[in-house]
Amino acid sequence: MAEDNSVMVVAILAVIASLAAAGISYYSAISVVPKISAYASSSGTANLSVESLAVINFSDANINWGSGKVDIGKTHAYLDTRSGTVTNGNWTPDTGLVLDNIGNVNVSLALKVGKTAAQFLGGTSPAYKWLVRNADTEPGACVNVTALDVFTDTTTSDTTFCNPLQFYEGNNTIRIDINLSVPYDSHKGALSDVVTATGTAV
Repeated sequence: MAEDNSVMVVAILAVIASLAAAGISYYSAISVVPKISAYASSSGTANLSVESLAVINFSDANINWGSGKVDIGKTHAYLDTRSGTVTNGNWTPDTGLVLDNIGNVNVSLALKVGKTAAQFLGGTSPAYKWLVRNADTEPGACVNVTALDVFTDTTTSDTTFCNPLQFYEGNNTIRIDINLSVPYDSHKGALSDVVTATGTAV
């Protein structure tokens, strides 16, 4: 009987040892799998800096009516780049200035001239006016417009017209037209003035 009990104890111990060994083997396998797996992760970055560039440019920078005079018997001749006409005079009709925003940001656009009507033309009741309008194919270039498509008196101090003038390709061009009333007794000789455009990034 004692011998049978001994055999039973040995058998039980063997089973316990087997279970313990199996558990250790399973735990070891679980621990090793992540270490020998092909899975891995890491991360990288891509960096750049985009510069802000405010640039405007007159792609058509000259108005040239050439030489002429007020018709006899008329008090004024009227030169208008908007309509491309000359009335009561024999100057050559011309078109206006063309201004483009060629930068990569919207700009607030201000304009000024160098001379008053009296300084530029002289004589009795001269007039020197300008008109800002979008290019025919770019109707939204000038946003929050002051006096768009209306002739107003020029000024020798900065006057804001577009806030902003957009930079998007195909929607970034405006025209600046000039209307002169030249008196019969105006200054003589070559007369000229400068229109200055200033664009401030917004």
